[in-house]
Amino acid sequence: MFAHITQQLRRRSARAVTLLAGVLVASMGFILLTGSVDTSRLRVESTADANFRAAYDILVRPAGAAGEVERAAGEVSPNFLSGQYGGITLEEWERIAALDGVEVAAPLAMVGNQRVVLWSELDVTELLDPSLDRQLLRIDRTWISDRGLTRAQDPGADYVYVSRHDLVWPLTRETEFGTELVREYEYDGQPLTADTAHCEQRRPVLEIQPDGQPRTLCPLNVMEGLGEMTPEGRARLIVVHWRQDGTFHTSGQAWVDHAETGDRVVIRMPWATTLLTAAVDPGAEARLVGLDEAVTTGEYLSAEPPEAEREGPDEIIPVPLLATADPQADEAVRYDISRVTSDATGIHGASSLDVARHLAAAPHRALDSEERDYADVYRSVFPGEGPAPVSYNRTVQADPPHYLPEAGPLTPEQVEQNVATAWQEVTQFGGTPPPWLSQDTGFRRLYGNAEINLPGVFLRPTQVGTFDPTAISTFSGLSEVPLESYRPAAASGADERSRELLGERPWLPNSNPTGYLATPPQLLTNLASLDHLLHPASPQAAAPLSAVRVRVAGVTGLDDASQERVRQVAERIATGTGLTVDITVGSSPAPREVEVAAGQFGRPALLIEEHWTRKGAAVDLVREADRKSVLLSGLVLLVCALFTGNLVAASVRTRRAELGTLACLGWSGRRLAALVLGEVAAVAATAAVLAAVLAPLLAGLTGLTVRPALALLTVPLVTALALLAALGPALRAARIGPAGVLRPPVLAGGRARARRSVVALAAAQVTRVPVRAALAVLSLAIGIAAVTFVTAVLWHFRGAAAGTLLGQAVTLEIRAVDLAAVVLTVLLGAFALADVLYVGLRERDAELAVLRATGWSDRALTRLVMAEGALLGAAGAVLGAAAGAGLVAWVVGALPAGVLGTALGAAVGGVALAVAASLFPVRLVRGLPLAALLSRQ
Repeated sequence: MFAHITQQLRRRSARAVTLLAGVLVASMGFILLTGSVDTSRLRVESTADANFRAAYDILVRPAGAAGEVERAAGEVSPNFLSGQYGGITLEEWERIAALDGVEVAAPLAMVGNQRVVLWSELDVTELLDPSLDRQLLRIDRTWISDRGLTRAQDPGADYVYVSRHDLVWPLTRETEFGTELVREYEYDGQPLTADTAHCEQRRPVLEIQPDGQPRTLCPLNVMEGLGEMTPEGRARLIVVHWRQDGTFHTSGQAWVDHAETGDRVVIRMPWATTLLTAAVDPGAEARLVGLDEAVTTGEYLSAEPPEAEREGPDEIIPVPLLATADPQADEAVRYDISRVTSDATGIHGASSLDVARHLAAAPHRALDSEERDYADVYRSVFPGEGPAPVSYNRTVQADPPHYLPEAGPLTPEQVEQNVATAWQEVTQFGGTPPPWLSQDTGFRRLYGNAEINLPGVFLRPTQVGTFDPTAISTFSGLSEVPLESYRPAAASGADERSRELLGERPWLPNSNPTGYLATPPQLLTNLASLDHLLHPASPQAAAPLSAVRVRVAGVTGLDDASQERVRQVAERIATGTGLTVDITVGSSPAPREVEVAAGQFGRPALLIEEHWTRKGAAVDLVREADRKSVLLSGLVLLVCALFTGNLVAASVRTRRAELGTLACLGWSGRRLAALVLGEVAAVAATAAVLAAVLAPLLAGLTGLTVRPALALLTVPLVTALALLAALGPALRAARIGPAGVLRPPVLAGGRARARRSVVALAAAQVTRVPVRAALAVLSLAIGIAAVTFVTAVLWHFRGAAAGTLLGQAVTLEIRAVDLAAVVLTVLLGAFALADVLYVGLRERDAELAVLRATGWSDRALTRLVMAEGALLGAAGAVLGAAAGAGLVAWVVGALPAGVLGTALGAAVGGVALAVAASLFPVRLVRGLPLAALLSRQ
């Protein structure tokens, strides 16, 4: 048998060499691709391992805390915890911390937003006219945010009344309860009586007129019954005495007046803002993110409860605060200073409301403008230590945004609400107006909590230090969970228009607690202070914690053991508490497009991109990379099998007479099948051995490492695959029998039909042997499918098919060897198609000779062969392009329009390749020996 196999291979050396070349190319492609798979997978796993862990491995939230988008897509919005107030008890946190396997359990309790008044200074001395004995300056405020897109004109203005006449202030003294009158007025050492009943507050400044009569200057910032968001309710009258010695005495600058004397007129401008407070366990926070190492001034928080201090009959609670060194907000104010050009005495003797209305309508002329940045003013008020200008009399809390159930970009629902009502506050010294930007378009519902002052107990917020949020222990940006407590919910423009509007800068939150973007906590206190910050009747007092962030001990990477440790701890927490438990290890920021409606103060609608958190992304990445690799490897092997089966089938078909003769000589069907399989095994094994030797050498040139075991394993694998592909043709050879010596008809019996065009005749020829045509179509289709898949991932997804930052780095990575494997797959498909055309022409050579004898030119016969190739190529290209697009949808979970364009281009290229592959059979047609073929008919 061996001698017969060797003899057959020598006699049909062309077919043997063809089969050897095809199997060699396929074997080398498989070895190199598998080496690429190993290299790619190692890189994926290495990158995923290096970036798999954020600050914590498990996030515990109250039951039902997941939002609608999270439940549908497994993604969590940035700074979600900024809208979560309570829901976990201190006892539940202690049980979590005591579980086996828990390294750190760091609780976080969101308290809410506090209204805070910052102060900036505005020197107007150089704008005063020394020739006037009375003058009025007007200061208008424009609040700027959203990278300059929002410009909100504050309806309230500050008026600076400067007089060279004597001014008299009521005599007061400071007490523990504030400022109180000692005596109404005194002038030149004598009591002075004045009618002040028309003023809202009965402590106006008196101006002594040239005739010696006092006239009132009623203040504006203490008017009762006026809304805090009205022009009259937000106006101030600042009174300045320009003394004969050239100095200035300034008052009326604050709700609790603090008069100042000096050689400059410096106006203290109030900046109403909001700061979010959260309570943490200092020890757990230090172990989790190194908060203690991020302290820039002062001291770190202590876990001890604040010690009450006695001041007379009252108890003072010093609430410790660690303030952020950077408020992480985008806000500024522009002061436009002008001179009132009407008579300044028009405000004498008028009520507070009449003064406000008179000044608002008075003409004025612009003098100057200055701008202040929020961060600079904030840092001047929170230097690091000392009393903090924060009031916990009333707290407001904002819900997370809700999104409309629409396809495409997420659309947050707009919320109509009365901010002044939610934040209403009345104290003995008057209210603090909410930030004017809180009147902007709202996306979060605002709630006002009850006052928490208890009889005889007063809170004294005390700043112990500041911390730098950028100095917190950093984790990989590819796996950073944007539920952190130290990062603002920044966003960027998602389209060219939005990026241009934002000036190519990130979009940041501001002092509006109802805005779409949320600030992280800017003030941190300890858990022991919660008893004083939460009203005893509040539901949050019983369950104050918003979340517990858990780090699991012994987690080293994405290995099975580490994942199992995290899973077991998460399961114990869930079963023991009933809380919402999420495994965040292996999570990664996932870009999400959000369409935000236009604001009330000039900001247009924006299409932004936020980094949400996709849970478990790293594990998915390794899985997706494996799917891609297995897919491409399978395609190479499948084309190799089809190519081998097609060649062997064609060989058996062309050797029917020879095999029939052997049957006449007594060869059994089993022996004939063994002959065919022996030839295939010999050629395939030789090709596989050559591939096992040459592939590692080629791999070294491409930077890959091919394992020797893999190269050796290819020999039996490829040989077995070739034998499996040749089994069908071998069984057909076994059934030929002695009748095979008769040449089979090339056209099955049936009624002939006239073909009136070259294309129709080509279609008839293609379908004469449908199995062989199907093999050619399928071989080319697999190559086109691989081209479509790889090109779509490479060009349209740019390595980001998994939709996360970690995915952009590693998933579905297409290496040069992958591309080479795809090219080899396509070439094998084209080769198979050309071989089908070649065998078909050899079987019909007599028919083609008759056509030439009846007048068909070489050009006409060429068109016929190329038409057959085009039809086979079109079928394979369309089928392959559709399959490739389907593969993209399967792996990625979506089918963007760009992929369809890629599929169409691959289909067109496949047809062109098929036509080019038919050029070799065309040479056969032109070289047919006409006389010899006609003599055989």
